[in-house]
Amino acid sequence: MKKNMKWLCVAIFCVLTTGQYSLASPLDNHASPYLRLHAADPVNWQPWGEDVLRRATRENRLILLSIGYFACHWCHVMQRESYQNEQIAALLNERFIAVKVDRELRPELDRRMINFVENLTGEAGWPLNVFLTPDGYPVSGFTYLPKDLFLNALQKLDEQWIKRRPDIETAAKAYFEQTDQPMSRVQLMTLSDEHYAQLVDGFVSQAMQIADEMQGGFGDVAKFPAYPQMAALLEVIRLRTSVDPEMVRFVRLTLDKMLTGNLMDHLNGGFFRYVTDPDWQTPHFEKMLYDNALLARLYFDADPLWPGAGYAEAGVRTVQFMLDFLLDETGGFHASLSAVDENNIEGGAYYWSRQRLGEILNNQELAALEARSRLSDEQSILLPMLDGPGMPPELATSIRHKLKAAAKPRMPLDDKNLASWNALVLDALLLAEKHVADESFQNHADRLVQYIKDHFVQGGRMRRMANDPRAETTLEDYAATARALQHYANARGDEAVGDLVLTLVDRAFDDYFIDGLWRRVATSLIPGDRGQAVIQDDVLPSALTQLLEAIESMPKVNPGLQAMAKNLSLRVTQDMLDLPYHYASFIMHRVRHLAKGDPAE
Repeated sequence: MKKNMKWLCVAIFCVLTTGQYSLASPLDNHASPYLRLHAADPVNWQPWGEDVLRRATRENRLILLSIGYFACHWCHVMQRESYQNEQIAALLNERFIAVKVDRELRPELDRRMINFVENLTGEAGWPLNVFLTPDGYPVSGFTYLPKDLFLNALQKLDEQWIKRRPDIETAAKAYFEQTDQPMSRVQLMTLSDEHYAQLVDGFVSQAMQIADEMQGGFGDVAKFPAYPQMAALLEVIRLRTSVDPEMVRFVRLTLDKMLTGNLMDHLNGGFFRYVTDPDWQTPHFEKMLYDNALLARLYFDADPLWPGAGYAEAGVRTVQFMLDFLLDETGGFHASLSAVDENNIEGGAYYWSRQRLGEILNNQELAALEARSRLSDEQSILLPMLDGPGMPPELATSIRHKLKAAAKPRMPLDDKNLASWNALVLDALLLAEKHVADESFQNHADRLVQYIKDHFVQGGRMRRMANDPRAETTLEDYAATARALQHYANARGDEAVGDLVLTLVDRAFDDYFIDGLWRRVATSLIPGDRGQAVIQDDVLPSALTQLLEAIESMPKVNPGLQAMAKNLSLRVTQDMLDLPYHYASFIMHRVRHLAKGDPAE
């Protein structure tokens, strides 16, 4: 992530023991490839759990929560520079309790720590390093730091903790309780239909304020797919008879830029996680399952608005990428492909030199490629889009076939299978079925449903990670799975799957809806989880929106559940009014009801 971050020491930690790292790491044989990756570090990493807080209390130590994920480039860099450094490891082992966290297994812990660091520094990312008191209150945090700065930060934190521990604990608790108050705990409001339309206008206005109308996407530096907001803008275009033509032009431009620029791998298919520049040329090379599942859905949804633009074909290609590169032999889907190749080179499998291309392609093919990418002898390039004007289809097919057959470094696979992400793939497969008369998509959807039932659902309860109870099951897992399974049940007429959906929805209300507020996890070791009236979008649509869409999709809903869903869909908070951009999916869910003639009561 960002190389240079502001970091703040509110402070922490003292030591009673000098720890030597053990030859047998608690991360050995862990189900998470990211945690296994750190098992051989000289740092005595521990997995997150209640025992960490007990030990921190007993030994009066500061806890370092080091959060990352397998596909993250800068996580690998910081491991190489700092976590494998003997001096830093000795300090961590002697003075701190070092905890390594896979953010994809504990997304709510990660979200709250990201929020904390953003509040302190104005920005956050991964690797994320947050320091906690033995009571679990964060006191300092930063992302990537070079080795010397990281060592200096550890020394200063330790020094301050020894000198000022009581003051630090008091300040950390007071600061966290003050800033962790969710904005959505304000009094709930009900808007008239007319005022709800104004809320939609507010969302569109906020989206266009940060829209890059020249090059597409949101923001003026790095560009992320921003699925919830893009899907909401599509829905505005679909449902309204009159829309701002500049907004429509921006949506089309963004869809096209994501397809033709280097957010997409033009040889193997699939979207990278984001690009680091405004003109979509330099990707960060992680390929995440959730991004590709959601973007397939986005392009399928865009196709009816602009038939013939190639959007449905883009959706099909993206689904095919997931089948080719992320499919488990038992029918589920893996989490991601790493940003660094097996030789620890960022994006190593995706770059091509002119010399190498000249060895593989004939003169006609090389000339056609040079015309699109301006090759020179001194550089390596990412392959441009091979299809389109100026490239004969047979030539593009030949180039693609030859380059795919060429030996390239392997991009390591994170073989975790996660419930909510697999549910997103099921939705994409069901949409692909509608666009392509190919039984393989139907067969894969059937296998995936069976996989979900066998590996993620046990006794009416869900697991976030297939067959491993150590992951932090979330409301998102219940909501996304219920939504996708209900769509499957409707498509197949499968009443048994529909019954399972009702079980999951009931469990979601029982475990996550407490005193009228939603919690993203049933229990938390970090203090201060008070719940939220309405859940924001993040990279995925809001878990609350997905749960409501599951209920909305049920052919038969008992009146009590139907009334509950209706009341929840009418919720409006001050945070929604101030920041509608972050509630795009929830706002548009309500708009769909209004379009069907379901007024607010």
